[in-house]
Amino acid sequence: MVVAAAIGGIVLLGSTTQRVAGIGFGLVASPMLMLLLGPLQGVVVANVFGLGTAVVAYLGVIKQVEYRRILPIAAAAVVAIVPGALLARSLAGPHLSILAGCLVLIALSISVAARRIRGLDRWPGLVAAGAAGGVMNVLAGVGGPAVTAYAIAARWEHKAFVTSMQGYLVIVCIASLVMRGELPSLTLPEWIVALAALGVGAVVGSYAAKRIDPRAGRIACITVATLGGVAVIVTGVIQLATA
Repeated sequence: MVVAAAIGGIVLLGSTTQRVAGIGFGLVASPMLMLLLGPLQGVVVANVFGLGTAVVAYLGVIKQVEYRRILPIAAAAVVAIVPGALLARSLAGPHLSILAGCLVLIALSISVAARRIRGLDRWPGLVAAGAAGGVMNVLAGVGGPAVTAYAIAARWEHKAFVTSMQGYLVIVCIASLVMRGELPSLTLPEWIVALAALGVGAVVGSYAAKRIDPRAGRIACITVATLGGVAVIVTGVIQLATA
């Protein structure tokens, strides 16, 4: 039950973050899930519940999604997921932990420095952002920051972007799960707790979104994700050193 409670807490935090900021489930939840369940199952679980969070949000904004803008990005991501999944299957646990942790930190750096990245608002930037998002999602469960960087560079109106990102996340999470060919090996109590946490997070997040300063939420998200990414890398290094 301790593991079930931990998974529930992580999913609750990720789901709440997603509802408050529109994105961020993977960035917050994936590093902690990798620490708890290992790099393989951690990313799979992050993708499953990231998909659930995105589907709930997508169903509420399905008519507002800007498909002409988001589908080319999603297509580039899906293509890139294929080699990313093959790489994930070929890496041992510690090596995958280190790579996934590094990708989390790279994703954070991209999201923070997005305004300084030149040329990202053009078609090559769009394709690169989509491809990077796909690889990062299948390897580390963090597919959003690269696309967020493109959106900032392209001056995509924030509300329209966040709405469209729900469709992107649905597509990318499904493609990642299919290519990984794995499902979460959770016990029934863990499934029940995690699904309940997903629902509670959606409700709490909707309430909190009206009261939390977006800047404060972003800082908290970046802090949690940074600590998680570093912890995943350290865990991988320790595993290699003691192997």
